Amino acid sequence: MKKALLLTDGSVDMALSFNRWLETQSEPIDLTVVYAFDFNKNADQPLKASLFREAKQTANEQLNRWVGLLSKSGLGAFRTEILLGEPELVLTIHLLLRRYDYLLIDLSQEDALSTYRTCQRQINTQLRCLSLRQNTDCLVEQTPEFDYAFAS
Repeated sequence: MKKALLLTDGSVDMALSFNRWLETQSEPIDLTVVYAFDFNKNADQPLKASLFREAKQTANEQLNRWVGLLSKSGLGAFRTEILLGEPELVLTIHLLLRRYDYLLIDLSQEDALSTYRTCQRQINTQLRCLSLRQNTDCLVEQTPEFDYAFAS
């Protein structure tokens, strides 16, 4: 069974995109959903364990609400993880340390796409888009970049 990673922002749109994408799949997948969180911290506020616990509890509640929106038909194993950190860092850690067949992203996740491209030479993970507007490989989004030189 193929293993897939989904970095969620907890939005309803992403849950709906995932459900639509899952309906088009002919084979079940093992899915790991990762939710990156951070604290709302003032520069003057000291970092305390209670602040971390409160932020993690809030993130856990948000993730559980989001998971409730997902269709689970067509899924094999289903795991969720909550990690402290910027989404790009969390995604980089997962891509480099764990083996996935697919990274599922929505095209609105430009930072995730950029992170994937940064890690692409070191991993065997394939990119799959949740957006039905684009093809399933996100090839439309992977356009060549051009450098422009300006003459003085």
